[in-house]
Amino acid sequence: MKEINFGGRLIGEDHPAFVIAEAGVNHNGDIELGKSLIREAKAAGADAIKFQSYKAGKISTRTAPRYWVEPDDPDGSQYDTFDKLDSFGPAEHETLFRYAKELDLLCFSAPFDDEAVDMLDELGVPGFKIASADLTDHPLLERVASKSKPVILSTGLATIPEIGEAIDVVRAKDNDQIVLLHCTLQYPCDAENANLRMMLHMKQAFPGVLVGLSDHTLGISVPQAAVALGAVAVEKHYTVDKTLPGSPDHHLSVDPKDLKQMMEGIRTIEKAMGQYEKGPVEAESQAYRYARRSIVSATPIAKGATITREMLTFKRPGTGIYPKFVDVVVGRTATTDIPEDTVVEWRML
Repeated sequence: MKEINFGGRLIGEDHPAFVIAEAGVNHNGDIELGKSLIREAKAAGADAIKFQSYKAGKISTRTAPRYWVEPDDPDGSQYDTFDKLDSFGPAEHETLFRYAKELDLLCFSAPFDDEAVDMLDELGVPGFKIASADLTDHPLLERVASKSKPVILSTGLATIPEIGEAIDVVRAKDNDQIVLLHCTLQYPCDAENANLRMMLHMKQAFPGVLVGLSDHTLGISVPQAAVALGAVAVEKHYTVDKTLPGSPDHHLSVDPKDLKQMMEGIRTIEKAMGQYEKGPVEAESQAYRYARRSIVSATPIAKGATITREMLTFKRPGTGIYPKFVDVVVGRTATTDIPEDTVVEWRML
């Protein structure tokens, strides 16, 4: 099975799901809030935390309409949102990355322009994330792929041919360290729009490429279900306080308590997936002997008697002859006295 080394953490079908706490810009431009995000993500058990790295003037025109709703500023543009949240530069990123390293938590970011790619690479990120909206920005993909580090590609909005083109762009730079994340680009995403089965389509369309989920639904059920369907990675929007102003992602994110519950559920699901081949397992060994039924004498049966159906009943434990063999037992001769309510064994016949 294929696996990718992401900063020392192996991602693949034979490994636990790689869970990314997507902090985005939920730091609101505050280093201490950023550190709190890292600290709480580590405590909740996340494998990594991810931020976003952009400048408003490089990501959007000043009049680009939003595709999300901000109740406090319903008429604003994308630029208006980004301009409030793009204050972090190399120094701030370096501070957060160093703090995450001190806590032994993988930390990386999603770049939205070439300068951000170069900055993150120089700061030693273990890999890159490309947002769904940038899947068709091939020059950005080329820049990221050229750094020879793992590339996580979100696929919201994308068709299968567009995903294939993005994969080809990355591979053209001799980089095959790709993880695809199914995503629905709706904030928040209604459960009926999550379409988790699309992960299965992506696996079929791109054999050998790892597939996971970037989730925008409310709550923690959908990412847990994705793991049950085989997601090798799960990304979930995350904040320390859903009521915070600033970033429009706070209200649709999980908080530390939610994240911890999500992690516990994912790890439980992974344990529960177990083996493929159906059959009794070691944990059932006692039940195997004592929960099933055996043929039992309903009356005393004398030695030499011919067994009739009326002499028999079926009771636990299952240490004797299974009831499915009753027609084989009927008509046989008892080789010993069989008291009433005795489990019948082949040696008695």
